[in-house]
Amino acid sequence: MTSSINGYHLYHSFLAGYISVLEKKAEMNRINVFPVADGDTGNNITRTIRSVVQGASSRKSVDIMLKDFADKSLEGARGNSGMILSQFITGFSRTGRGKSRMTLKEFGHGVNEAVDYAYTALEEPQEGTILTVLRIWANAVYEKSLSENSFKEVMSHGFEAAKQALRKTTEQLIVLRDNHVVDAGALGFVSFLEGIERFHQKGPVPQKLRKSLKSETLTAGTVLSHKEKAVSSTLTYRYCTELLLENPRIEASRLRKKLKTYGDSLIVGEGDSRIRVHIHTDDPPSLAACLNRYGSIIQQKVDDMFRQQQIVNSRRGNVAVVTDSIADIPLSLQDELQIHRIPLSLLWGEEEYLDRLTISPEEFYRQQQIRSDFPGSSLPDLQRIDALFSYLAEHYDHILVLPVASALSGTFQQMLQGAEPYNRDGKRIAVVDTRLNSAAQGLLVAEVAREALKGASLEELISLAENLRERVKIYVSLSTFKFMVKGGRVSPLKGFIATALNLKPIVTLDEQGRGKAMDKAFSRQGLLKKITLLLKETQKTRGIEKYCVVHALSSDKAEEFARIVRGIADREPEYITSISPIVGMHSGKGAVAIGVIEGVRKSS
Repeated sequence: MTSSINGYHLYHSFLAGYISVLEKKAEMNRINVFPVADGDTGNNITRTIRSVVQGASSRKSVDIMLKDFADKSLEGARGNSGMILSQFITGFSRTGRGKSRMTLKEFGHGVNEAVDYAYTALEEPQEGTILTVLRIWANAVYEKSLSENSFKEVMSHGFEAAKQALRKTTEQLIVLRDNHVVDAGALGFVSFLEGIERFHQKGPVPQKLRKSLKSETLTAGTVLSHKEKAVSSTLTYRYCTELLLENPRIEASRLRKKLKTYGDSLIVGEGDSRIRVHIHTDDPPSLAACLNRYGSIIQQKVDDMFRQQQIVNSRRGNVAVVTDSIADIPLSLQDELQIHRIPLSLLWGEEEYLDRLTISPEEFYRQQQIRSDFPGSSLPDLQRIDALFSYLAEHYDHILVLPVASALSGTFQQMLQGAEPYNRDGKRIAVVDTRLNSAAQGLLVAEVAREALKGASLEELISLAENLRERVKIYVSLSTFKFMVKGGRVSPLKGFIATALNLKPIVTLDEQGRGKAMDKAFSRQGLLKKITLLLKETQKTRGIEKYCVVHALSSDKAEEFARIVRGIADREPEYITSISPIVGMHSGKGAVAIGVIEGVRKSS
């Protein structure tokens, strides 16, 4: 009979709870309707708890163990329920300070206080969710701890109370009642408690299983059937945005007030030296700009809840088409074709942004004009890639990834590495080197996505991508060499000479996807004339099947280029849109590019 708790009990309780949550992950995703039906509550809770247990050790005192748990949960928290759970853990850790062990009464008192701490993190706490179940469980544990000397009995009593509270969530929220489901986050917490029950009955998680904790494929639960659609709810804002602020220069309560106008589902979680913000918003760039004033953003996550709802409720085709943020495709067309995107990161001094998501083109080019330092970029991290692949794998038979040319970026290799765990038992994720970027990459991705929606197989889509990339071309016009020089792409001497001569190059990609200069002019009119001749020759020998125009905050020039191609090809552009800030860091404001899908060469 255990009358006190040490690091061993905490460690093995969390491990057992994590295994149990993994088993219910698909079910949580399926019934996820609050606050929005984006089908990822199971993913979020499992990732949050996994961040806590990975690297943890039972050979620690209670205070050290809980501090580790709190730090890791704040860093790894995902989604509404994950943030609430993280704040509960953080609150509980503060009641364990200075303790190598905890008596049952201290434990009961601690979980009660931790619930209050979790409530204060939310701008608008909502009953009928994980919060309610946490509160009822903590109250039951506290009351039982006053008269019971067995940790097992205290936890069993709390587990029964939590199960009853879970069943009642259906009656507490209208959206749950209408869809005849319990709250997904609350189910996650009750599943966690079920794992602890298993620990008390059967002992610790086996050593072999502990070693495999880094693999999220550990779950024995069934994935969501492609034919089984989750229930729906209204979507008010598009992006579920989470930012981790280090060494904040503002209190969490003050920051919460400042962020109220950015969206809803606001949670501001506080650790010892970090603040994590969770919010549903339509304007992640403005949110990031606001937070940059109060500390260093060291972690960012932006999930497109509209795309998630498409996947869950109106998925078309059995192959998910994924690209990166370098591909230029307007958001409206991405929505129409259900294209999934992984952002690269833009690094600027101590600041980091998600390309296209947490920095807008307008803000990027404004900063580019006034800052002396030159930004850089980094590949999508494997954790972000795995999060998307894991989510898509639950809903699609296959995934086709079409990244920027491998000759230009290591993104291709990063995607291959991310796909490897999913292909051990047969090819499920294919990664094709587009050998393209920007407008050309966007055209290829859109064409492949159209065929995917029609039901084309993975093999057919791979063949299409590999054949099509030979017929997709890009022609780029730069307005300045300034940023090519600053970024090291052009030597200062060549940049000076080109600027002095008013040189206007036409840049394209070779067969491997490497950039090369194909022509030049000494005036803007001369450049337009050369591009016109080039496209006329293409129309004569092959024909222009489709084209698009992209630009770096220069819509007037883009319209001018579109008029030229429209007159030659006698067809409208597929789209006119802005380029990625990461591409723009070398091209600079004013660059314009034309992407063209050529026809088959005509016989003479």
